[in-house]
Amino acid sequence: MSENAIENPNDAHEITERATYDRDQPLSAAVIDAVAEAADREPAELGTPLYDQIDPDALDNLFSDRHNGMPRGSGHVVFTLLDYEVTVYSDGYVDIRE
Repeated sequence: MSENAIENPNDAHEITERATYDRDQPLSAAVIDAVAEAADREPAELGTPLYDQIDPDALDNLFSDRHNGMPRGSGHVVFTLLDYEVTVYSDGYVDIRE
């Protein structure tokens, strides 16, 4: 699931963790897994619930197909969880930055 320590010279902070999410898995679960991996903890040990930062249901639905079955366009969302900046992209990547 992860490709550790990916760096983009255009970004201010190094990517600590890069994960891909499977469309069969809730996006919110993929985010928790990626943050846990970056923090070197188990997901249950993170201590800060995702819903304190972003609505998990809204996140899960953000890049899902539209009601008519058409895929959504490109995009991304950025939020913080613990001390990490989380960027979720419509193309299936989750980047975690310190």
